Amino acid sequence: MKQSHRKRTSDAGKQEQKRSFGDLLFLLVTAPVTGLIGFSFILLLRSTIRFQTTGFSHFSKRKASRKNLVVCLWHNQLLFMPFMWSGRWGGAHAIVSRSRDGERIAAILRFFGIGTIRGSSTRGGTSVLRQVLAMTKAQESSFFVTPDGPTGPPFKVKDGAAFLAYNPEVPVYCMSVMYGRCRILGSWDRFLLPMPFSKAYFVCSPPLYLGRSKEYSVRSLEVEKGLHIVNEVAMALSLSRIRPEEADAILEKRFGESIREEFLTVRFSCGTEEQKGRKDS
Repeated sequence: MKQSHRKRTSDAGKQEQKRSFGDLLFLLVTAPVTGLIGFSFILLLRSTIRFQTTGFSHFSKRKASRKNLVVCLWHNQLLFMPFMWSGRWGGAHAIVSRSRDGERIAAILRFFGIGTIRGSSTRGGTSVLRQVLAMTKAQESSFFVTPDGPTGPPFKVKDGAAFLAYNPEVPVYCMSVMYGRCRILGSWDRFLLPMPFSKAYFVCSPPLYLGRSKEYSVRSLEVEKGLHIVNEVAMALSLSRIRPEEADAILEKRFGESIREEFLTVRFSCGTEEQKGRKDS
């Protein structure tokens, strides 16, 4: 009986050792190699795609001044967002989940000079909060966050992401990108994969100073509304419904108004379906 118990304990120890070795192999070999492949793929795809930016004047000045800022974007639009940090190596961190998929994303971001804080609004949230508060207080870093990640629901800001907007002196920028031609993957977030030789339309909000005076739920709603606005403008640009010179004025007007209730329902699928049948100009 004792021998049987010892055998089971020994087998369990071997399995645990195997799992630990597998995790080590993944961290030291698989994830870095995957990161390099992903980074190379993104650069190759980027070389075929034209970028158009709208509303980035204040963001660019803030970035050049090396002052802290927070960028919020939907999870399905992550692919090209590291290029919005181009021209400044380091000085930014993204909040990435502790999963293996998160490790792959972290490996790719490292090649772009963007650091990572591991955790999410649910798992490891307290640790993330401590690190963010320490970095913000020390003026050490800006942050990229996908407030509907890492598992959804899509296009819905979680309250846990709102603590990033606690500092009244640190602006929040809502960003979106849409493409002239793209595919929607079957992932939970409906990830957007642009087609080669298409055009990317990046839209950035004016700076939002949410500050400490508002509760998390209020901040979350403000960020969610902002993301819906830039999403709508980027979609309109990608479908040639508005001209580039009109987009800045629309952003200023929309961020000065309350959002219509019906706008909170994301009109994403139908718009992208329309994109599929449209040839990029």
